[in-house]
Amino acid sequence: MIERLLIIVVVAGVIALVWMAIRTWRMWRLHSLARRTPFAGIIPPGQPAVVGFSTPGCVECRTRQAPALARLSANLGDQVTVRTLPASEYPHLVDQLGILTAPATVVIDATGVVRFVNLGFADAEKLTTQVNSIAHLVQSNPDPQTATCQG
Repeated sequence: MIERLLIIVVVAGVIALVWMAIRTWRMWRLHSLARRTPFAGIIPPGQPAVVGFSTPGCVECRTRQAPALARLSANLGDQVTVRTLPASEYPHLVDQLGILTAPATVVIDATGVVRFVNLGFADAEKLTTQVNSIAHLVQSNPDPQTATCQG
């Protein structure tokens, strides 16, 4: 009985360590983008942007993320650029951003710096909060090192 409990504790510990390693790796990937603008030439600069990544077989991309991006665009209007990119056509961005799943969304500030990466579904409210926080981040701390990975 004690052996089984010990095995469970060890397995849980390994899972926790792997999870922490993945989170650390994702943060490092995002911070490595701090002085670069990976969306230059794809997303026009000058205002915040939200970019959704999808794949052809992603049901959640079509049924949940696309409507959430449409609501975000309707709510914020011309204050934000909202685009959806097929992940298969932008593998260099997917790799640079550490995107491991679809849907994924990326929130970019007006200078083109990545501020948030959301793996998995992100609702319109979460994206609106992130977009609204960008103005505060840029005004109070223009350092791109404040970027955040979520998901």
